[in-house]
Amino acid sequence: MIRTNLSEFQIIALCHHRGYGIGTKSAEKVKQIIIGNESGIGNANSIDEFLQDHLGESEVITEETQPQNRINSPFLHFISRITRALENKQGNWFAPKDQCDVYDQIVYESFYSESTHLVDIRPLPRPNESVWPYEGIDEKLYLRGFRNMSSKDEAIQNLIDKKIEALSKQISSYSNLEVIIAPGAAWMKRNFLENLYPGIQFESHLVKTSIRDLTYFTANQHINGRKVKIVVTAFFDSKNGIGYEGLRRLYELISNK
Repeated sequence: MIRTNLSEFQIIALCHHRGYGIGTKSAEKVKQIIIGNESGIGNANSIDEFLQDHLGESEVITEETQPQNRINSPFLHFISRITRALENKQGNWFAPKDQCDVYDQIVYESFYSESTHLVDIRPLPRPNESVWPYEGIDEKLYLRGFRNMSSKDEAIQNLIDKKIEALSKQISSYSNLEVIIAPGAAWMKRNFLENLYPGIQFESHLVKTSIRDLTYFTANQHINGRKVKIVVTAFFDSKNGIGYEGLRRLYELISNK
């Protein structure tokens, strides 16, 4: 993988980056925010190609073109499932593939929804977590800094501050926001949210499924005069994460059913 030096413009743009095609058109329609760990680079062959394809000449992505190919990421499938369930769409959204009557919708058209905004805490995209394609930024210091939301390295602390500022502005722009869901890396997500909203208090919830016991963390935060429910969960995955049962329990916890 070719290593990349980022300009200040590219860093700002990446801090404002939003997920593919979700919740980018009409801010008043956004009701859910999903906070992930970091972005991949899609079908791009390098970071430079990704930046050229996605950032263009604007600091903030305002619209994405929806690809016609199916979505293969289990993480994105889970986003599709919980989003459509919260939109009260008809279907068995929490069933395994072989029992799911809406599976084609999950992996194709239903992934894209104007009601959901997907962001990531760590702003630097990469093809996978085994690759570090950036010059001048120490990977270990970067990961440790974002886990703790603090770094003695000036450049990394600058990234942390810019990301907190960018996400704060994005969240504040959504006047009808109801839910923030933060799956995976619970320590990092809680630290991030506690920096974003000083004084926030999380409660822990034991969630039992047939596969494993899980712990979810919930809080209520007033944003734009509205009470927004925040839930931090294990990773969105059917094998090593919350599973379909855990996703259903997340839906029930959010909707109080």
